[in-house]
Amino acid sequence: MTAAVKAVALQHLGEYAEAFPPEFVIADGELVTVVTRELRGAADDEFYVFHTVRVRDGRVVEEWSNSAPGSAPIGSGRPDPDHVPVPIGDGDVSRTTVTVTEFYRRVFDAHDAGAVADLVAEDYVQHAKHVPPGRAGLERFVRELFPDGPIPAPESPDTEPVILMGEGDRVVIAAGIPQPDGSGGTFIRYLFDAYRVTDGRLAEHWSGIDADNRPVH
Repeated sequence: MTAAVKAVALQHLGEYAEAFPPEFVIADGELVTVVTRELRGAADDEFYVFHTVRVRDGRVVEEWSNSAPGSAPIGSGRPDPDHVPVPIGDGDVSRTTVTVTEFYRRVFDAHDAGAVADLVAEDYVQHAKHVPPGRAGLERFVRELFPDGPIPAPESPDTEPVILMGEGDRVVIAAGIPQPDGSGGTFIRYLFDAYRVTDGRLAEHWSGIDADNRPVH
């Protein structure tokens, strides 16, 4: 089943996946995420493109993407996915997805740089232009972002993910954030991140945010 839904997703992307071979592909139930790397701008900056699709009966029936952050991308409009976070205690996928959601709750929602050491590996690999490299760089980033922190951590994440999926040691998470469309309306921009989780800690991060085209919060 996993191989079959991955094949459908790659076929759906067609020539794009041939031009930009995936960094990795993960599947979780009906959802498949393909992560590719492009070089954009005059400086050839790395930009990680996330394509998440839902596959049913051998066909793509729903899609989310960060490929066109400046305009309404494919799949715009707030989704109502059937897919829900995997419950705690149900195998490796559950543990990795819970580690990622705990990271957001305890670090970013609590404005707490001190919690980074509990959840992030010392040799943490960062693939994000807007965040300094390594665990120490992440700690510094959080302190600068929240100079008045920490605050009490909420019981659940402040922003519930619209996509949360995992396979093996990889987890993909995305939020859907309304953005102005330039004509008085809004569209939903999907903010993606992917993580490699090793021994209960985040070991590597791929950001789907274009550092030169940041979202409006």
